[in-house]
Amino acid sequence: MIKVYTLILLIAFTLLTGCGGTGKFIDQPQLNIFGAEAIAIQPAEAVEQLFGGNILPYRISFCEADPATKTCPNEDSNPSAKGIGGIFLPLVMELRAIEIDEFMIDDQKIIFKAKLDSPVNKIPPACGRVEGVVDTPSLESATLKISKFYCNWAAIGNVVTNITLSIDSIDLETNIFTGYYKITFYGTGNASGSGYYRATVEPMDETDKPQIGEIQSE
Repeated sequence: MIKVYTLILLIAFTLLTGCGGTGKFIDQPQLNIFGAEAIAIQPAEAVEQLFGGNILPYRISFCEADPATKTCPNEDSNPSAKGIGGIFLPLVMELRAIEIDEFMIDDQKIIFKAKLDSPVNKIPPACGRVEGVVDTPSLESATLKISKFYCNWAAIGNVVTNITLSIDSIDLETNIFTGYYKITFYGTGNASGSGYYRATVEPMDETDKPQIGEIQSE
């Protein structure tokens, strides 16, 4: 009886910790630049223009996309990670947006500080202000990373979260970029997910902007 019960728990754990998202993650795909200036601009310059050329604060909004068309079949479907927390509580973390309010450029890297719109089971966790980096490790690739930041979610407690976004295209006319994502978190809850995304860089509405004292520079 104990063996049967253990087997049931193992099967349940396997099902619940199945990866979220819609596909595989590809690290450092070739970066293609689109737009009127695409021929004359280098990938590192395009990355700096996209992430460092916008008025602060600005928002990067995400949706789950089809790598063949680089479009989102469902605009309300976001990059996600699936797993469990507590006593077999199914969890789904969505990456809806990154709201960047500060950045600096250092040796071809863009180091930024931001707030995340990333609800778990539709409930926003407390992640505070996070730090990330956009790096161009080669002449033909770029990656955005937010690594090992802590979040607290009421039902599961503290988790350590990692978000990696490889970038395979940038359109400087529309401020849209695409690529592959990988999201994981572990601690009192564990989840993972990977797939393909489309992201739009856009100014924040006045009602969305943080009020004085809500976000403080460190």
